[in-house]
Amino acid sequence: MIITTDEIKKLKEIPNSGYENIKVEFLFHSNKLEGSTFTKENLEKYLKDNIIEGSHAVDDVFETINSIDVFDFCVDTLDEPLTERLILEFHQLLKKNTKDQAKGFVGVWKKIPNVILGVGGKLDLAQPYEVPIKMEALLSNWNNGAKDFEAIMKFHINFEKIHPFQDGNGRIGRFLIFKQCVENQVNLISIDEKYSNEYKQGLFLAQTENDFTNLRKTFQLCQQLLDEKLSFLTETLKYLKKLDYIDVTKDLQ
Repeated sequence: MIITTDEIKKLKEIPNSGYENIKVEFLFHSNKLEGSTFTKENLEKYLKDNIIEGSHAVDDVFETINSIDVFDFCVDTLDEPLTERLILEFHQLLKKNTKDQAKGFVGVWKKIPNVILGVGGKLDLAQPYEVPIKMEALLSNWNNGAKDFEAIMKFHINFEKIHPFQDGNGRIGRFLIFKQCVENQVNLISIDEKYSNEYKQGLFLAQTENDFTNLRKTFQLCQQLLDEKLSFLTETLKYLKKLDYIDVTKDLQ
């Protein structure tokens, strides 16, 4: 689904417009990829009634609640330039009140080398002292280059290989994908848990062998699946194009 900055901001202001559906679909799968125990029903219950159901680790609760704030903040800041400051703000919001905040790992680049095991083996990540330089180069390339599907995919590959934060890199990386897709009218890429293994395998191959084939295919499959799930929004977006909602949204504020 292609949705513009203006369209999603208008949906955000209109009750029962489908904005919450986009939010739940994105957040549930992104958090699930990181091991969250929240079901889609748990997430919907919290959004609707401010009630958390089920047994969850404390940090999972905080990060789930925080991810809702990050999504809204991401929408509010659409069309703002992608900068180190903005990415650090995303991370600060995501990890607020977690154990990592108490350890001083929140809203800052990583301080200690981190290690992750890819599906295919160990991946060499950037060292802490390399992060500022590598992030500056990554953002410079993005801000001065093409901004299409391929560019978004390659940005994600490089961001995750830098792994600039002590923790939370996957979720922040996928928020950035969302921002980049909306701003550049690229069909939304939301990594569905159905393709979790394919996503991780494809990312590992891209980072270690410069082979983008599998990850590209996975991104495209996720786009198709999201199109199917959010097909009901097609008519809503048509109405937004036909009608002038500027006065309506002002009345709602």
